[in-house]
Amino acid sequence: MSAATSNRLSPGALRLLDAYADGVLACPPGLARRGGVHLLSESRRGLPAWHGFTMPIVGLSFAPGAVVACRPDLMNRLRAELGSDVHKSSLDGPAFRRLWRAIARCAPNAFTLAGDFRAASASTFVPTPTIERAELLEDDDTAALHLRTRFDGAIFGVRGPHARLISWCAIKVKSDQVWELAVATEADYRGRGYARDVVAAAARYSLDRGRLPIYIHDRDNSASAFVARATGFQLYCEIVLCEY
Repeated sequence: MSAATSNRLSPGALRLLDAYADGVLACPPGLARRGGVHLLSESRRGLPAWHGFTMPIVGLSFAPGAVVACRPDLMNRLRAELGSDVHKSSLDGPAFRRLWRAIARCAPNAFTLAGDFRAASASTFVPTPTIERAELLEDDDTAALHLRTRFDGAIFGVRGPHARLISWCAIKVKSDQVWELAVATEADYRGRGYARDVVAAAARYSLDRGRLPIYIHDRDNSASAFVARATGFQLYCEIVLCEY
């Protein structure tokens, strides 16, 4: 069975997350929580979303059940790929991995991810002792110009030699209420707490502006999971998606 949504998330945070899952991802959490694995033919999955990307298939898995929104032309193939798993009451670990592999086969040229969908609220957020190492980068900062083409929100960074960014966290403005964080650290500088600092700074920035920061990571990326937990991000559900 999927891990349960953290009981540390406040009712207000859950309402925002549910509204985002339903309105933006087209995956109604209420349907999943009633139990069963629900496949939805959803025309919104064929439309461009954040930054022009399309996500033809998105699935959310909660402890009671799961819901998967699929572009209509891929629906029959996905159902066939899943086989008997569509009749389960919920998705356990092996079934969740099979769903991820099925989605990868249905959209072979897309980026696919299966992992944790986490969020931090004012009550769960944990700032790091060295959060001030993370710098809010100006829009015209040359060290971050390559990131400005990929992200539409604020970017926080830690600099290394020659003022080069060695760790950064960028905000994706996914909706009016929910901002997603993306983070990376150069391999030679990992293990020094820089990722935690930039994530904490971006989360604090989001919360200070009345937005709920979310953090999505691959389930096998233990380093990213540690950063999320260390800065107070709580599990909302498991997510599987493909993106062009």
